[in-house]
Amino acid sequence: MNAVAERLRAFSAGARAQATTRFEGLAPRERLLLAAAAAVAGLLIVWLGLWEPLAARQTRVVADVERARRDAAEIGDLVRRHDVLRREVEALEGRAARSETSLFARLEDVAVPIVGRERVTAMNPAHRKVDDRFEEETVDLRLEGISMDRVVRLLHALELGEEPVHVARLTLKRQYKDPGVLDVTLVVSRLAPASN
Repeated sequence: MNAVAERLRAFSAGARAQATTRFEGLAPRERLLLAAAAAVAGLLIVWLGLWEPLAARQTRVVADVERARRDAAEIGDLVRRHDVLRREVEALEGRAARSETSLFARLEDVAVPIVGRERVTAMNPAHRKVDDRFEEETVDLRLEGISMDRVVRLLHALELGEEPVHVARLTLKRQYKDPGVLDVTLVVSRLAPASN
């Protein structure tokens, strides 16, 4: 191992001596140009080998930190949204458990006093399973020949009443003979505990 090290030292000493001899043999102007070229090469090596990778790494770290901050804020928003939705589900479960009347009966109790029984042309109930715990109860209500004022009063009573009911769809159609009178199709829905 020592022999190899000695040979390397001798080779490098010889190469250094030869380079020094050649450098001293150059004209002063050539020495200056060679020194300037060596300085530029040294700067390029430092720039490309050290500075550029460090700057790129710092840029990536800053971008990663910003992404982590955005992700943390988004996770916080999702946690708050989850809490709101969980409270809404608990409220729905509580309301559904307390509600003793069917949606059909509730809609009839609200609609008939406002629009009159003679204006109700159809009331069609339906049930659809949402998941293991809930089913959606809907009623399709069709009304003929009512004023816009009564439609507004009905919607207000349904959505802001003692037991609010969600209006899933509303279709208004003016009658040809009397444009001030409407034919209305109203679909209301609510979640109820699934019947097992």
